[in-house]
Amino acid sequence: MIVLRSFLHVCAVFILSAGKPQVRAESDTVEWASDGSGVRVGGGDQEARAVDEQEEESWAAALTLNTQGPLDPNAQNNTEVLAQVGGQASFSCSTHHLSDEMVTWMKRDDDELLTVGQQVYSAENRFTATHSHATKAWVLMVKDVQLSDAGHYECQLTTHPPVTFFYTLKVTQAEAVVSGPSEVHIEEGSKLALECHVRHAVEPPIYIFWFHNSTMVNYGPQQVVRHQNFTSSLVVTRVQLSDAGTYSCQPHLATPANVTVHVVTGKTPAAMQHGRNQVEGGGGAMCRPSFAHILLSAYLTCLLAPLLAGRPPPSPHHTLQ
Repeated sequence: MIVLRSFLHVCAVFILSAGKPQVRAESDTVEWASDGSGVRVGGGDQEARAVDEQEEESWAAALTLNTQGPLDPNAQNNTEVLAQVGGQASFSCSTHHLSDEMVTWMKRDDDELLTVGQQVYSAENRFTATHSHATKAWVLMVKDVQLSDAGHYECQLTTHPPVTFFYTLKVTQAEAVVSGPSEVHIEEGSKLALECHVRHAVEPPIYIFWFHNSTMVNYGPQQVVRHQNFTSSLVVTRVQLSDAGTYSCQPHLATPANVTVHVVTGKTPAAMQHGRNQVEGGGGAMCRPSFAHILLSAYLTCLLAPLLAGRPPPSPHHTLQ
């Protein structure tokens, strides 16, 4: 395969050089001055020959790159780019081997023309194309990446024959996951520790915020929050009844995760306790009897008392009188 590719390269140089007009080297001539000194005239053919050789190498490189795909699929440029929803994706198309040629970017799946040079033809303003003279590369930038942006992209150089590079964009949806069950029961005064992991993210999130009942607690006086790459932990050293509720882990560019915390005092969860029914110093509740209960108790006492004494019970009419 290497021999075949070298043979095609030599053939390309030979064909391209054969199609160009040949500059015949002429012998340098010498003109003699009146004082007998000689002045050399000519020699411009060497400069022309150097320009021709440089052009031949450029066209041969273009032809060789363009035929790499059919000859060896593994050698064909097919760069994979990974991005996440809401983030950015960039494709770099280098032109250092063919000077600063202008490029055209396309999305092959939709047969959509994105940019020509720095001119954007896409209907969406999320695409931009820039050129760096220092690195001699054209960069296609995609902002606010969506799942629909996944697919195959193409960078085509405006050479003859054209040179094409292929790219594959894969888009992931990052998500937060809180370790453990979705509901936690913990006793008052105990230590609460929650841990949140970010999955399917291309890079560590810029931030991970913790919320307690819609209030951010990253910098709260009772909570300690620590971050490390894709993980964040929330610690409450001594849990109080007010710490009960819903905790939410919300990383940057990722779907949040929630966990519900129930604080238990004795045997009664804090979510089931009410201020009016709670008795100070104990976990019981006071119940006031109603008037109906008092009347029924008196009537039963009146009926049962004669039985206990060995006498027949009075009739209901007599009792009511």
